[in-house]
Amino acid sequence: MILYIGILAATFFWFVMFSISFDFTKLIHYNYFWYAMSFSTLSLTIFSLINQRSRLKNLFQFEKKYIWIGIVHAIVLYLLSRFGMWLLVYLFDWAPAQIEAIYQTRNQANPYFIGALLFLLIAPAEEIFWRGFVQERFLSKYGDKIGTAIAIFLYVFVHIWALNPLLLLAALVLGVHWSIMYTKFKSIVPGIISHAVWDTLIFVILPVSL
Repeated sequence: MILYIGILAATFFWFVMFSISFDFTKLIHYNYFWYAMSFSTLSLTIFSLINQRSRLKNLFQFEKKYIWIGIVHAIVLYLLSRFGMWLLVYLFDWAPAQIEAIYQTRNQANPYFIGALLFLLIAPAEEIFWRGFVQERFLSKYGDKIGTAIAIFLYVFVHIWALNPLLLLAALVLGVHWSIMYTKFKSIVPGIISHAVWDTLIFVILPVSL
């Protein structure tokens, strides 16, 4: 029951942040996205840590190699993201508008503020919830293959509210990558490092320019 409460809460949060179909959600998305994302991910992190408190030592197990593994994976994902965006823009006339829609939220706050939120809060919080709580619970229940597949599906699904195929594709590629990392290492540390570095690179340091 706790697992499904968490998933429903995340689905609601992502709806409020990404949907532009209603006046209230449109107001949040176009004006207060980063505050909503910070509140949502922090809430889900607290929820996850409380309900996974008996497994925190395992979830946060650390080895020095996780640092370079996370950084290398982040760079690979960044290069893959840049190539994918370039290819989609080259092939499809509708792609630039959808990429611009993803980046629209960058105008809502100072880039250094956004970068700090992504690196220190949002990326780690997403890994704690989606991999350390949701995926871990499904792995325990259904095993590595099925549990990982369900976790990937749910991570992609909550992004559906944006009605942006490119965002869904990005969520799929990233979700597959970070979910497999968690299944392999059984620690959220490599994923946190990878997610935090990738987020900061793609949104703040070296964003895509069309």
